[in-house]
Amino acid sequence: MPKIFGTSLLGILAATVVFYLLGFLIYGILFQDYWLAAVGMTEAEAMAIGESKGVMMWIWGIVISFMQVLGLAYVLHQSSASLLATCAKICATIAILIALPLMAYGWLYEGSSTNGLMLDFGHILVGYALVGVVLSFFRGKDAVDA
Repeated sequence: MPKIFGTSLLGILAATVVFYLLGFLIYGILFQDYWLAAVGMTEAEAMAIGESKGVMMWIWGIVISFMQVLGLAYVLHQSSASLLATCAKICATIAILIALPLMAYGWLYEGSSTNGLMLDFGHILVGYALVGVVLSFFRGKDAVDA
């Protein structure tokens, strides 16, 4: 299996799926009503947006997740991280020090809701840590070789 940034392509794809499904679980099932209230939308409005974007909404969602996983894999490669706890910690740190400040621009300058920011950050923090865990299994000498 080819490697990208010292990580098996299978690991990159697995981490992408885990991250994408976490977002579906958070926004589509567990916290759907909370998210809709935070962004000031009704379920019908959210469905209409989804219908207007069609299948491209799902494709772009996977692409966005894939790009973030690639970025995290790159940082793990640059830091030579392969242990589960180290990979999870590095990825969670990136969520706190890079992703949160980037998301905060919308909250500060565009008037996005605090609840929306908290939910989005929770998704990114847990998601990045999970990505680190998944990627750790596909890095280093004890990696799953697929």
